[in-house]
Amino acid sequence: MTNQEQQQHDYWTDLASIMLDRVIGNQYQLLEELGRGSYGALYLGQSVDNGEYVAVKVLAKNGLDHQQLQLQQLEADIQSELKHPHILALQRVIQEEQYTYMVMELCDQGDLFDFVVRQQGPLDESLVKSMFLQILDAVEYMHSKNVYHRDIKLENILLKSDALTCKVADFGLATRERLSMEYGCGSSTYLAPEHFADGDDKENEDDVPYDAALSDVWSLGILLLALLYGRNPWQEATSMDPAFLAFKRNPAMLKDQLFPTLSMPCLHLLQSTLSIHPQDRIFVSELKQQFMNIKHLTTTSMDSTADDDQLCSAVNIPAVCPKSSNRASFDSAIFSAATMPTGSWSDIVEEDELWAEQHNHDDDDDDASMASSSSAHGYDDDEDDTDMFVHQDEKESWWM
Repeated sequence: MTNQEQQQHDYWTDLASIMLDRVIGNQYQLLEELGRGSYGALYLGQSVDNGEYVAVKVLAKNGLDHQQLQLQQLEADIQSELKHPHILALQRVIQEEQYTYMVMELCDQGDLFDFVVRQQGPLDESLVKSMFLQILDAVEYMHSKNVYHRDIKLENILLKSDALTCKVADFGLATRERLSMEYGCGSSTYLAPEHFADGDDKENEDDVPYDAALSDVWSLGILLLALLYGRNPWQEATSMDPAFLAFKRNPAMLKDQLFPTLSMPCLHLLQSTLSIHPQDRIFVSELKQQFMNIKHLTTTSMDSTADDDQLCSAVNIPAVCPKSSNRASFDSAIFSAATMPTGSWSDIVEEDELWAEQHNHDDDDDDASMASSSSAHGYDDDEDDTDMFVHQDEKESWWM
């Protein structure tokens, strides 16, 4: 752990002792810390008026410059203006001199990443249809309000009640600007290819903005595959990734080599969603309409006579490894201050868990490194469940 990371951890550890049992805004009592990150913490809260449980996101203002404070406010403004049954409701924002408190509805079933992992196998197709339609409804609505999420992934879809109602969450990277110059904003596995410098195929990103709406559509395509199969097609959409390179050369390989049980209508939908060139992608409203018209997302009959093992292993998905870049990355933070950066908040719980794991298991680093060097291409009872997601080392659930 770096000195800065230690300072950040100590800061939020000390703060927890101060925050617990505090009543904010004369309405909500903070009961329990659910997690923390570099620039915020999540608490379980309860209304002193009616006993309702809520989630309270605490953001520190100390050490942030004017631009960073504006980003904090932008997240609250965007989420508060979105009123939709499948978008996490922001009930109240409480401002104090040193902290911003975002009071949100509590989702008691965790996030979609953890839910998929717990199933230890493909989800029922009817459940996938229901969940994905809820997410499409939410994204279609936010796009109609000129809001673009820019970090759509399983971890940012929360589940509420036994009915498994989906709620799109975490607007820390959201923008109102459809054309954006903030390349790399999001999680690398879900990022569209225009976010990566990829030789002659990539235009000069210093001069050309990308379309945030169509970037969201790409992320939705990756999310659909993750829902259907419990794994991602590639590590990142760059020619350095062998799976993506094969897809780039022949989009039909999505069915021929990676996901043989995809139905042809679903394959065609994904090819329209995962078009290499953003101008060729469909918009979310068309994606939703086409998705609703698909009778079967998968089929048990194989269209190809090739050997099953050859089909499933033709393209090996490499293990996640840290990527280097000479340009600003927005994967986990947009800006950074001396000790209190700000950005997407989806790793708050994970950073806390990662620190604890590193602190308590330093002697096991070599074993952990070896374990993380393999990436599952399907389900394997002998491997960690999260290995089926090639982005699992970046971020996991931030909710529970």
